[in-house]
Amino acid sequence: MIEEHLSENIIIFSVFVFFIAGFVKGCIGMGLPLVSLSLLTLYTSPRMAMTLIIIPTLVTNFLQFYRSENKFESIKRYSPLLFSLFLFTYFSSLFSFSLMEETLSLTLGVIILTFVLYQRFNTLPEIGKNHEILVQSLFGGLIGLVAGITNVWAPTIGTLLLLKKVQKNHFIALTGLFIFVGSLALLISYGLNDKYDSQLVALSFGFLIPAAVGFILGEKVRVYISERFFYQTLMVFLFIVSINLIIKSSIFINL
Repeated sequence: MIEEHLSENIIIFSVFVFFIAGFVKGCIGMGLPLVSLSLLTLYTSPRMAMTLIIIPTLVTNFLQFYRSENKFESIKRYSPLLFSLFLFTYFSSLFSFSLMEETLSLTLGVIILTFVLYQRFNTLPEIGKNHEILVQSLFGGLIGLVAGITNVWAPTIGTLLLLKKVQKNHFIALTGLFIFVGSLALLISYGLNDKYDSQLVALSFGFLIPAAVGFILGEKVRVYISERFFYQTLMVFLFIVSINLIIKSSIFINL
């Protein structure tokens, strides 16, 4: 029974969590899994939380990419990354919730924090077109490795797109595409390897409603956000993410 997993009060609070997470995603194009997992794991297990977010994450990112321009051109241009992302997400998800998660979280937190601080005091190097397939494949593998284990996409995708210096609307479109493909790999992996609780999946469909409402409102706010403010907000977001990853991983390691 669902009641054995989540009480009525927790379900109500989860509705609020998904609304806020959807709003953040609507504003900056990412953050739904990160925000929702950070709050949901306060009262549920990581496995339960990762099941609850799968449908809202999949659908909102599909909509985010579907409503963008030049969809097929983006898929064609980033096909090496998408292929690598799908494979690494699928296979790394088989090791989710292992001890490696804490070590990976600490490493990722340090890398992202270094990236943010470097960007604050220096000019970021731009990724050129030389060795584009190799760079895409490596980043796709890194994104998939991290997300398959932790279900967190924002730090690695945000870092890649900031290095490529893409414009705000293109940033939003590519984020939706990358996370949708990765989430699809997770959905297939969890289904084939019996990691789903069918009742929690039903709840995940239900939580799509507050997530979608928050997402739509966030999109309306994003229209009024300038390019400069958008990237400043994104860097603050990544800074908070990196500190959170370091603190949580340190707590886990010391337990």
